[in-house]
Amino acid sequence: MRLPALKHLVESVRALGQSRKVIVLGSASLLASFPELGEMELLESTYDGDLLLEPINKEIAGYLVEAVGQGSLFRAEHGYHADILHPTIVESLPPGWEERLVAMEGFEDVFALDPYDLSAVKVVVGREKDLALVRGLLELGKITAEILRERLYAMPLGEKEMFRTGRNFSGLTAL
Repeated sequence: MRLPALKHLVESVRALGQSRKVIVLGSASLLASFPELGEMELLESTYDGDLLLEPINKEIAGYLVEAVGQGSLFRAEHGYHADILHPTIVESLPPGWEERLVAMEGFEDVFALDPYDLSAVKVVVGREKDLALVRGLLELGKITAEILRERLYAMPLGEKEMFRTGRNFSGLTAL
């Protein structure tokens, strides 16, 4: 996904959802900090914007899924879509994430997840595509292992999650 596509998606969702605030989560959130990544292979396979709207309710969420979601005419026409997130998603984010949100250029009420917070979530989840994204960010010098480690240590993880996350992080930093 490229930044103009993300902005178009956000504008469409804001118009339809009448939200006061939109937070971009997921890989597309990187475009707010590093717009150039949209031109690189790193985000080449990102065709969705994971969006958290405030306020949101089931009716509006359902309407937005139909209008701009994966199976929508919007997706068919533009090649990208919105994934409307449930507010409980924030429970999986590192503590203090709200204070580190990145303002999205051109909007007063649209923010994106900080690249380190996104990377920490990706390391915890540990899917190969997520780890490849974080590896790419490290290799490009967009994030550092030291700050990523700090974010990971701050996350309230269970024993199994801590072990898996440590293994994932070690694999990323053993370059």
